[in-house]
Amino acid sequence: MSSVMFKRVVAALALSGLTVAGQPIAQAQTTPVTFNIAGITDFHGHIETLDGKEPGAGVLACMLPVAAEGNEQLFVSSGDNIGGSAFISALLDDEPTIAALNEMGLDVSAVGNHEFDAGYADLAGRVNDLADFEYVGANVNGESPELAEYVVKDVAGLKVAFVGSVTDTTASKVAPSGIVGITFGDPYAATNAAADKIKANGEADIVVALVHEGYSTPAMFNKTVDIAMGGDSHLVDNQVIDRTDGSKFALVQADHYGKGLADLDITFDPATKKITDIKADVISAEAMFTQCGATPVPAVQAIVDAAKSAAEVKGNETVATIGTDFFRGANADGKSGGNRGTESTLSNLIAEATKQYVGVNTSVKPDLGVMNAGGVRDDLLQGDVTYAEAFAVQPFGNELTYASYTGAKLKEALEQQWKDNDPTASRPILHLGWSDNFTYTYDPTKPWGERVTSMSIDGKPVDMAKEYVVAGSTFLLGGGDGFTAFGNETSVFPNTGIMDVDAFIGYLKANPTVEARGGQSNVGVTFDKPLVAGETVTIDLSSLIYTLGDSAKTVTVNLAGVEATADIDTTIIDKLPESGKATVTVEVPKEGDSAPTLTITTDAGTDITMPVEIEGYKVKSGGSSDGTSDGSSGSSAGSSLGGGLLAVLGIFGALGVALHTALQFNPQLANMLLNMLPVQVREQLKAHHMG
Repeated sequence: MSSVMFKRVVAALALSGLTVAGQPIAQAQTTPVTFNIAGITDFHGHIETLDGKEPGAGVLACMLPVAAEGNEQLFVSSGDNIGGSAFISALLDDEPTIAALNEMGLDVSAVGNHEFDAGYADLAGRVNDLADFEYVGANVNGESPELAEYVVKDVAGLKVAFVGSVTDTTASKVAPSGIVGITFGDPYAATNAAADKIKANGEADIVVALVHEGYSTPAMFNKTVDIAMGGDSHLVDNQVIDRTDGSKFALVQADHYGKGLADLDITFDPATKKITDIKADVISAEAMFTQCGATPVPAVQAIVDAAKSAAEVKGNETVATIGTDFFRGANADGKSGGNRGTESTLSNLIAEATKQYVGVNTSVKPDLGVMNAGGVRDDLLQGDVTYAEAFAVQPFGNELTYASYTGAKLKEALEQQWKDNDPTASRPILHLGWSDNFTYTYDPTKPWGERVTSMSIDGKPVDMAKEYVVAGSTFLLGGGDGFTAFGNETSVFPNTGIMDVDAFIGYLKANPTVEARGGQSNVGVTFDKPLVAGETVTIDLSSLIYTLGDSAKTVTVNLAGVEATADIDTTIIDKLPESGKATVTVEVPKEGDSAPTLTITTDAGTDITMPVEIEGYKVKSGGSSDGTSDGSSGSSAGSSLGGGLLAVLGIFGALGVALHTALQFNPQLANMLLNMLPVQVREQLKAHHMG
């Protein structure tokens, strides 16, 4: 087994054993030489064959000689071989993946950010002891023992140097406790400096950069770098360009999870000391299945099969014990998971676990956690929870990440739950689960894009302009299930190294007494007419219960101090979030101590407050126009009219609240309300807020 190489040792070995009289060995060659480099990146332990999707290690191994076409070959990786791994590998601490890569003959790998997931001590110790290949990282500083900057390999009578580097954002993607004293410099500067040194010293004929960085262009590399093989972004790249000196340069990146194999045929002319030809390709998963799907390499496949058997054993281990049931959404037939259009205790639990676990294991503190209903595939029942059961809840092996979104984007994401505008959608709504600190209201009778009427985080109204950090899976935040407000297929997120099932198990272990969220995160609210002080209004409520395991029987509303209670109709509504309906009738108050709000509570724990507009409503003398006791604003606005709006309005506080709310959710209504103000006040507002 190899050990982590010291930079000075590697340099000494290279100078003493890998050169002839200070010159590359190609001096002895007289005719052009062709050889092959095959490469993978972001493998993440996906060693198992998933028909039609992922070739797995056995099929990849079969493809290596196919790519070589009879030429000598070097097999390399641009990092993230392990960490954030598939179930079969993650269960066994990625040992099957390392064993498979050893058997496949991996020559060298850059360190990816995920190689640091368990800390540098684990990489330099356990991982390195298991690996037959070297890890290299030129821009990793402060580590002990030191990683090699590069390693030089012999192939076809040539010396080829591989310089490794990793994204300089690694420190924000892994637990700080595992990289104490370690910093990550500019990967391109470190790569270029190493390449310059290698060529100046005559240590190699060709320099290949293994760059685990999200985005690279040819212009980022010095001419001393002949080939660059990228990683990290999970995107495919393939460029070959002619340099001004007549040489060739290639920038290639294979697809992630082994779904692509970089295939470079390189021809080098010893006389000119230049690469005269590069044929570059990224072999697709489809092509690999066609060529090798039926003939995986037996020795490699045996490692995969053994891992599958071991995973089954370990899957029966108890990882946590919980004291309550957590269910998915159901239709009227009572089959859990049948209704992805309704709120569920399990989706909410996962969202809360995501928020908490990402907050503890990265340098960020998310404001919210979010989960898509389609990613929750089994219930979690009271008692002992095995690893297999936890994994069955989230079987897709998604990595968790985080991103910042404005309040306006959060509203847009909520609106995208309804699929009215998508003729291809198989379900009318795909409901999002949220962490415990998030609530919102909606009006199911409104048209698409206009249903969400209020949002709160930690009991405070969401500011439409402020940015909030949301933790979720790369699938969801990347626009999965049509939630393009979060992102799309080209979005790039921090690679945290946290797998969804690991976060879920970790949260359950840390919170064995966790209970299902008793109340709803959202309630449907429909008024039969605009609110006018002194008149009677009927309020239709929906989404007052979960479809399974909910005990709610009654609902109470408080409209600016006036209460009314009603029984909940617990009839389950198929495909929609409308289960749990009630209707209340109240007299709209004429005045109150603060700005008017509507609060909905149930005997099971729902507690949601939304601001409302009441025509003719007055705030009592000495009261607060914004619902707080000290006169300071209890909410934020998403426009230039926010902040001090209510203080400026003075006695027109109630209408000010209406304007404040309308600005966030209905700009046309805001303009109408503004025109209702007396000219003096309107002009004062324009002068104060609109310049």
